[in-house]
Amino acid sequence: MRSPKPNFDGMKKLSRYQAIIPVMVWTFVFVLPFLLRIVLFRNDPRNGSLTDIFFSFLTIIALFYVHTWFIYPLLGRRYGKIGYALAVVVAFALFLLSMSVFMRDLSGVGAAHGLPGREGPARIALIFPFALVIFCSCSYRIYIDKLRQNERIRQMETTQVRTELDFLRSQISPHFMFNLMNTLVSLARKKSELLEPSLISLSQLMRYMLYDSGTEKIDLSREIEYLKSYVTLQLLRFGDAVRFNFFITGNPQGYAIEPMLLIPFVENAFKHGAEYVDNPVIDVILHTDNAQNVLSLKVMNSIARVERRGIAGSGIGLANVRRRLDLLYPKTHTIRIEEKDDLYTVNLVIHL
Repeated sequence: MRSPKPNFDGMKKLSRYQAIIPVMVWTFVFVLPFLLRIVLFRNDPRNGSLTDIFFSFLTIIALFYVHTWFIYPLLGRRYGKIGYALAVVVAFALFLLSMSVFMRDLSGVGAAHGLPGREGPARIALIFPFALVIFCSCSYRIYIDKLRQNERIRQMETTQVRTELDFLRSQISPHFMFNLMNTLVSLARKKSELLEPSLISLSQLMRYMLYDSGTEKIDLSREIEYLKSYVTLQLLRFGDAVRFNFFITGNPQGYAIEPMLLIPFVENAFKHGAEYVDNPVIDVILHTDNAQNVLSLKVMNSIARVERRGIAGSGIGLANVRRRLDLLYPKTHTIRIEEKDDLYTVNLVIHL
């Protein structure tokens, strides 16, 4: 079983969000020291030391990242609230100490403007930028945690879908081989000369099942070729007893499809529309709309008017392929099955 591939698109999207948000935060924080100088000193923000402004800015950045990646995670641990509160108190004390160094010119500036005693209120005012940085850090961390949680959920859903698809595909192989073996047994009992070409066609189909069906996608043209091989094998068995028509229109080149997605419909037509019907007729119409990137498959087969005897495992094929279509092409496919009088019709449309 193949391991599911990670969804890198979601991870890239998450990384973009993580990069944009801090830029917005730092743009605001960078302006904050200048605004504080205007409020505290009521003068031109160019006064004072630009070096002090620069290092105070670095202090705020350090506070943001330390809280985001080291202090905030404490909430998820045992006694986390107590540890978080103590860590915030320590961070605030260190923040005050660092900012005091960069505000050493407060007394001189305050005295120059006739504002004595402004050093104490200035330090008290530092609680506001500290609280703002903590609030921004908490909001940022909650947001990215939510994004990561959603990404994990999507990854789990992808894994579950891939696992279910692998399981459905593993069901198809033995079911498909069982029906083919019935065909070969029928030819062997008749001691038919067609047994040898049947085995050759079977070997081609087995190569397809063993190698090509193990990939996630296969060229539509190759899927059609294997569909033809399957039809050839069935016609070798039934011969002239079945009137079969196969129409292919459009250009299948350049399109990819899930392996063994079309064969079950034709297989079902032979299984239920050839063995128990007088003068059976099977029509298969496969069309590729290159303008709309749409693949349509229509399968029509005769059915017996009287009630047919039950066949073991007869419902596996179509139920299986219906589920695969729901998983692989959600909201991009339609399938309509009609049973009217002595005609059974399947209409499948897939937007590739």
